[in-house]
Amino acid sequence: MTGWGQLSLRVQAALDRLAWGFGDLKRVLMEHGAWPAGAKVAVASDGARWSVTGHRLRKLSGSRKAVGLLMPEPECLWGSVQLPSMPRKALGGAVEEALWRVSPLPPDQIVAAWRAEPDAKGGWAVQWGVCRRSARDQLLAQHGLADDAAVFLVHQGRALPVRGKAWLQQRSRQGWADGAAIGLLLLLLVALSLPALMPLVLKRQAVVKAVEHVNMLVPKAAPLRQKMDELRRQADMAEDLRKNISTDLPLASVTDALSAVLPGDTWLDRIEINGNEIRMTGLTSNATELVAHLGRQPTLADVRATAANVREGQLNKERFTFEMRWRGEGAKP
Repeated sequence: MTGWGQLSLRVQAALDRLAWGFGDLKRVLMEHGAWPAGAKVAVASDGARWSVTGHRLRKLSGSRKAVGLLMPEPECLWGSVQLPSMPRKALGGAVEEALWRVSPLPPDQIVAAWRAEPDAKGGWAVQWGVCRRSARDQLLAQHGLADDAAVFLVHQGRALPVRGKAWLQQRSRQGWADGAAIGLLLLLLVALSLPALMPLVLKRQAVVKAVEHVNMLVPKAAPLRQKMDELRRQADMAEDLRKNISTDLPLASVTDALSAVLPGDTWLDRIEINGNEIRMTGLTSNATELVAHLGRQPTLADVRATAANVREGQLNKERFTFEMRWRGEGAKP
């Protein structure tokens, strides 16, 4: 067998054991009145009335009408058999085959009841009981019960049902009762969980309303967003202007300073200021001395001639082009 087949068998065995466990738990709850179950009234061979719930027997007082029969333990033969691992649905046929081998009477002359439970070794442990069909028919006729009435075999104070027509009908009715009980438990669970879930529901509703409110405000906020963008652009422009103003040289101060340091025989044709860079052209008697003179001024730095000095014959002056850096009167130009 492949690994996948072995895994499938193990899963099936685990599910079968789990189903058996839930079924056995339900039977225990039924016997103690904690799960809805229809109790059957059965009559014993001595005429006493007993209530049968699950496998539990309780003696009743009075003469209530019986719908089932209790076969006394001395009339039955009991034993046990070990079955290998198999699906739970296959247990019925396997038990019938085992009873055919171990029963002292032919199968058509007996009625049987059995109960299986999982074995620790992986198989099934089956407890079985059989009685003569003729003894059952005699007691049914004695107590006026129908041939298809429910029959229970008594063993050690417990009642195991014979799996006949009455047992199938009882099983079907119990299935409906189980479904109703499970539905009621689910409704009760929902009712108990509502208070715990209500804050989450309210929070979700609040989030939904908030999103709807935001979606409603988005179209209305579009014009305001445009105005905010315009204000932000103007603020950026104002900041740039402020920075430029703080870094640009004061033209009047530069002009006054240059007028104070330039000799009287010098005049300017053009002056350009770019940041703290100054470029000027003009005429002077001696451009070399003028460069040296400007270089000694504390407000000027990096004084240099950027073009050759050309003497104007008619004016007896030298045309110059100087570039320099404004240092300013203080730390800030």
